[in-house]
Amino acid sequence: MRKLIALFFFLFSFSYGDGLILTEGKYSTYIQEEEFMVAEGENIIGPISILPTAVVDAVDVHADNLSITGFIIDKADLDWRRNLVGKFITIEGEGRIIRGVVVEIKGKFIALNSKKGYIVTTLPEFPSRISSHLKWEELFSPQLTLKVNSQEARSQVFKVRYPIKGIKWNISYILTEIDGIKLLKGFITIENSTSVDFRKIDISFENGFKTLKDVTLPPHTTKKLLFIKKRINSKEETKNLPSGKVFIYRNGVFQGSISIKKLFR
Repeated sequence: MRKLIALFFFLFSFSYGDGLILTEGKYSTYIQEEEFMVAEGENIIGPISILPTAVVDAVDVHADNLSITGFIIDKADLDWRRNLVGKFITIEGEGRIIRGVVVEIKGKFIALNSKKGYIVTTLPEFPSRISSHLKWEELFSPQLTLKVNSQEARSQVFKVRYPIKGIKWNISYILTEIDGIKLLKGFITIENSTSVDFRKIDISFENGFKTLKDVTLPPHTTKKLLFIKKRINSKEETKNLPSGKVFIYRNGVFQGSISIKKLFR
């Protein structure tokens, strides 16, 4: 008899090995891996939170040795009023502290389901506030729920990939030449224009040239990272490097700039 397991295994899941693949164009590709315990037969797995900057219609999920028969994406709403519905919040100020799950926000009023019962009160005005214990990326993250079929009970890794918006990047090089010895340093400048706090992710290039391990990109910051440093003598040593501008110094004096692809022409 086929077994049907309709439990949400979120208590047994954790995230690891997140990666960002930088590509030319508007989007980069984000890859996250989630591990769950699955039972033999059909399972409902989730929820899996994906980044608020994801293009949710392009989410792709893969897992080895089992069948993913369907999934549901619960899209978050970036309008905080609509997105707070169903979330636990605290209202502070004006001589009150009220905690509960938001039922509805309409006009200047907010309805909560609290331990003391159903409450309708006015929305707070500054300096009063509404707060949540969830971080921004948790509160506004779309949720993914999977339906899978497994031949046996085991720990299973799911790879979730999707395009994300808000990451810009460029490549630049500095070539120093002293007494005929050429030293090339390559830098990648990454701009995170989103409110997502990327922590310890692996960043790689689309062509597979290089992977930068355990990179942290705080919200609304720009970071410049060294990705290569070596002596060069020929075009062969630069042909697989990412495109970018080379700033040239000869014996300590700036000489100008040129494309990396034209460096040895």
